[in-house]
Amino acid sequence: MNRQYSLKKNFEIEKLVKKRMSVGNKYFAIYYQKNQSCLQIAISVSKKNGNAVERNYQKRVIREIMRNNLEKLDGYRLLVVVKKDSRELSFEEKNENILNLLKKIERNNK
Repeated sequence: MNRQYSLKKNFEIEKLVKKRMSVGNKYFAIYYQKNQSCLQIAISVSKKNGNAVERNYQKRVIREIMRNNLEKLDGYRLLVVVKKDSRELSFEEKNENILNLLKKIERNNK
């Protein structure tokens, strides 16, 4: 995923969380906000998810899933929070869970 899509500023992420518009399940939570400009994504993985190698792997997997679905996400700010139970899932299961949450976001914003 290209760096132009990354959401890095702490105050922007805080504003996103304070809006309290979110969808989630046992494995992931996604905070979202409709954005007039291009797509921006931040990924958060807690230290409860293992050591740095495991956390970085989780982030790489989520970035790849998002990269494959960029056309569905245009015009949003997203914060993806990866929960501890997601370590047990395969790539395909993670992809399914993320896609289901993205569909919920689309339904909520119609």
